[in-house]
Amino acid sequence: MELQKCVLYDRDCIGCFECEMCDLDPTKVCDNCGRCLDIQDFVSIKIDRIINEDSIDNKT
Repeated sequence: MELQKCVLYDRDCIGCFECEMCDLDPTKVCDNCGRCLDIQDFVSIKIDRIINEDSIDNKT
């Protein structure tokens, strides 16, 4: 049987399941909610200029 490597420490897995615990609430098992990743439901961009056909014609 091949030993697994620990994902948190530089050692073989000892079965402590520390890697399965929530980063925000150490008494809870991780349920992949994503709150620790600070994922937002939206994305925004900043528009610094608008280029249209009129502005392209005026430059030439």
